[in-house]
Parts: sequence; structure tokens; C-alpha cells
Amino acid sequence: MNKIKRSLLVTFDFSQRGKSGTGFAAGSLLSACRSHEQYDRKFTIEHLAIPMTNIAKEQLSVIKIVDSINAKIPLTNLDRLALACYVWSSDLVEPIIQLCREKGFKGKVILGGYQINSKTCRQLYPSGDFYIPGYGEASLPEAILDEHSITSRIVDIKVNFETLASPYLDGTISIEYGQDMIHWETRRGCVYKCNFCAHRDLKDKGVHLLGIDKIKQQLDLFQQKGIKKINVLDPIFNNEPNHIDILKYAITINLKALLSLQVRFERINEEFLELCSQLNVHLEFGLQTADVNESRIIERANNMNRGDKNIKLLQQWGQSFEVSLIYGLPGQTLESFKESIAFLQHRNIDDIKAFPLMLLEGTKLAENKNEYNIIEDIIDESGIPHVVECNSFTRGEWEIMRSYANNLSLSKVAA
Repeated sequence: MNKIKRSLLVTFDFSQRGKSGTGFAAGSLLSACRSHEQYDRKFTIEHLAIPMTNIAKEQLSVIKIVDSINAKIPLTNLDRLALACYVWSSDLVEPIIQLCREKGFKGKVILGGYQINSKTCRQLYPSGDFYIPGYGEASLPEAILDEHSITSRIVDIKVNFETLASPYLDGTISIEYGQDMIHWETRRGCVYKCNFCAHRDLKDKGVHLLGIDKIKQQLDLFQQKGIKKINVLDPIFNNEPNHIDILKYAITINLKALLSLQVRFERINEEFLELCSQLNVHLEFGLQTADVNESRIIERANNMNRGDKNIKLLQQWGQSFEVSLIYGLPGQTLESFKESIAFLQHRNIDDIKAFPLMLLEGTKLAENKNEYNIIEDIIDESGIPHVVECNSFTRGEWEIMRSYANNLSLSKVAA
């Protein structure tokens, strides 16, 4: 009789700017594994979350992480070690693998996450046995069950999102009554081609919708549990026809939670805003830049005429919304960044945020960074490299842009 493989998923939970989807992502992976037909027959999986907050990171060490892994499942008994590779955990991955091996781990290493790209994963993490460059819900069980691969293997199996198990409905992610906030998704992927973004499906370039019945069941649960805020992770919520059905159902059940939705100006219309007005909704617009040249470079086309019209429409409806910009973009200058801020301020938008650009593995902008003489550096306790200089701005000018961005946040707090 074959031995049941013991597996451990290790995630590094860093809540940058309060918008981390790590907990939800881990829950979705665990839920998919535990609903697999071979679960408990041929494999099991447990989860270890390593906190990456600034306070915890000061005391973070590879030795402590490996000790935590060994305490969860003794390394000599562990068959599969799955590590989440994100920009904030990237430098920990290889040392963790090496130390686990030294301490008796004889199993296989599975690596997944936004840092895993089929072109570069073996160079970044040469000690991996399996690499998952796409969505992991179907690939992770496959990697765990694989008994035959001798050399490293890239595993990229399509996910059936219609039948994908919900970590909320099956209890993988527990919800407390009156919980302040949860992360949630109704679709995955993005049809747009922004070359700095890892949200879109880099392989299929499509959007994958979750089944509407499952969405409704989850909304019922969130309402019953009295959740205060639902942070919807969909890159663009209002870009597929089913978003109207979702809002209508939320109205039907009298959903009380604050729905935080990421949307595009071009997709705003009266029907959408009329539905939002019957719920507690806050909209997030990632404009990124109001400069036409910069938007071309990052392949983030903005229809500014349509945007102008719909900003007025949002204000007429009294709809709560915010707009975010990025500073450190190639082609950007100190003056053009100021002009993007002014563009929004002149339209009486007071909730403006600006974030520094970081290059993510597998994105087109990361691959082409030398074309713009991009220089990265660590700018805060997160340890995440950000763009601080390129051929259109100096480090000193970037510092001034950063001060403008911080002042936007401060003025919002003061208000």
C-alpha cells in the first residue's frame, strides 16, 4: 500500500498597504487540495503562515522559519514542501530549501506564486523540483501526487473555475461573526495588457468567471456572518456582464457589508451606479497616470474623455470612490507626475493615492527594464525593491515624487 504523502504549504503573509490577498490565496489552494478525489487517500496538506509584517520581520530568520516548518511537520516525515514565492519572500526561498535539506528533508520542493515564471524560475530558484507558473489550484495536487519526475518539472494545469471549491463555503477559511474584513473574488484574470501588472493571466490572457450560484452562496454566508467589509480582489469588477447580476443579488439579500470594488472609469454607467446606490459600495480606480505618453509606455490605455465624463457622473450620484496613481513609471518626470495629481484635483477628487512602482517577475516591463535604464532599491522595511530611477527622472526627483505621494495620504488622513 502506497504511503500517504504529507505536504505543507508555507505562505509569507505580508499585508502591504492593507491589500494583501495572501490569506485568501492560501485558502483557495488548500480548499482545492482538500476537495481533490485523492485527498486523504494519497496525500494530505497542512498550512503554515509566516507573518511578514514589519514588526515580525525584524526578528525573522531562515533558521526560525525552518524550525517552524519542522515543528509543524517533522522534516524527516515531510514529503512535499510548497513555498509561496512573492516579491517580499523571494530572498528567503533558496536558503529555506537548503537548510531544510541539511536538517533531513528528503522530499520534493514545490514553488508557486507571482515570482514563478516559466522563463526565469529555474534561474531564480535552482533548488526547486516543481514550478507552478500559473494558477495553482489544479497544479498543486498534481505536483504533490507526481512520483515519477526525476528532473525539475513545470506544472501548469488549467483550473475549472466553475467547479472550484470555495474556501469560505467549505470552512477552510473560518469567518467570525461581525468580522471587520475579508478578501473575496468573483473572477480571476484581466483582459487588459498593462505591462507592469501580474494580475492578468499571462498565459491565456483571459478572465475566468466563478459560478454565479457559488457567488450567491458566499454572499449569503457573508450576510449571515455580518461581515463589515468585503475587499473584492477582482482586478476589474465591472468588466464582465455578470457583475450586474452579482450586485442585483446583493441588493436582494440586503447585503450590509461595505463592498470595495476595483473598477475602470470607462466601464461606469448609470445602471451600475444606480445599483451601487442601493448598497454600501466604495470604488477604487487605478488610473496610474493621466499622461498619454506614460500610459503608452506601460500599455495602460486610458480614455480620458470618457473618464472625464464619468468622474462627473460619479459625483452626481454621490458615489464614494478613490483614484490611485503610480510614481516611478518609465517616461515619467517630476512635472508629469504633478500634472497627473493636478488632473484629479482640478476635478474635485479628494481621495487620491499614489504608490511607488515595483517590477514583478514575468511582466513585460520587468523584462524590458534595461531599455529605460531602470534602477531599483529597497525603500522601506518591507525589503521589496522599487523603481527609484530611470532615464526620465533622477533619484532626487523620485524622492520629491515620493514626498508628494506621502502628502496626498497625509492630507486624506487630516481630512
